[in-house]
Amino acid sequence: VDSTRVVSIHDFMTGVKRSVRQHDEIITSVDFPIVKGWQGYSKVGVRNAMVISVASTCLVADHANSNVRIALGSVGPTIIRCREAEAWLNANHDLSTGASISPQVAAEFGKRAAAESSPIDDHRSTAQYRRHAISVLASRLLRKAYQ
Repeated sequence: VDSTRVVSIHDFMTGVKRSVRQHDEIITSVDFPIVKGWQGYSKVGVRNAMVISVASTCLVADHANSNVRIALGSVGPTIIRCREAEAWLNANHDLSTGASISPQVAAEFGKRAAAESSPIDDHRSTAQYRRHAISVLASRLLRKAYQ
């Protein structure tokens, strides 16, 4: 039987090492929207290699639509999109001007992103440190996007 299905990235991962992919399915393509603006990724980990991070953050500044999107890794059972932090920033800072972000706005954005994480204590780090790392990473990436 020749069949295909499309799954949103937001629905794909269901847990640690689990996804909606069935045993008889193969992923043949992944589509990403083209975004005009700055994009960045940062992580805290034991080394710069293909090893699991203690915490990671990816930020996209969509200049064409005057918004920011942020996702977190290694601080929850799946990738976390920080929609509340995004909404706060979009409501409290005019991104359409491209003006730089103040340290205070960036710090508050970082705190809000960290609040949306749900890290655990394990052999790599404590939940408290992971939240702090996310706050710092999110703040730095936001300021870098609007330098």
